Amino acid sequence: MREEPVVFESGVRWYCVRTQPKKERLAAAQLASLFELETLSPRIRFKRKTVRGVVWFEEAMFPGYFFARFDMETHKRAVSFAPGVLHIPIFGGRFAEVDAAVVDGLRAELDEAGRADVMEPLAVGDETRILTGSMQGLQVRVVKVMSAEQRVAVLMEFLGQEVETIFPLSELEQRRKGALTQG
Repeated sequence: MREEPVVFESGVRWYCVRTQPKKERLAAAQLASLFELETLSPRIRFKRKTVRGVVWFEEAMFPGYFFARFDMETHKRAVSFAPGVLHIPIFGGRFAEVDAAVVDGLRAELDEAGRADVMEPLAVGDETRILTGSMQGLQVRVVKVMSAEQRVAVLMEFLGQEVETIFPLSELEQRRKGALTQG
């Protein structure tokens, strides 16, 4: 069976690049330094409980992939055989091109080190607000977290009394980078 040729448009464009496991940052850095190509290998930071306590972890936002901006005609071979790179993915007979607006939007969410902090879950004692329904905007305090059910119990003042009730996480403001944000 004969393979169809892979289609690409000439000119400098953003492409998705597949890497060896855990080599996203290394491969992107190699391409940037060896061939002066613009690359983006976004990372996420998150907290996780360990035996040592709560520790920050960092990993690739898109495991096994990064983005590179290059001209396919002139740099395909260099990119394909760069250290840590497996190949340039092909979908529907086309190289996996990424719209520049998507890359720009992604960059806007990252800090200067190319990282984004993942939402910090609400914790007992946190003050937050209800986002939906007839109680929208009401300030509440978290008293119990039921992460398996994606719900939390909150204490709220209702008709002069403190009442405990349960809300889905999606209906409460969540913390992000030290601030509250809609979940």
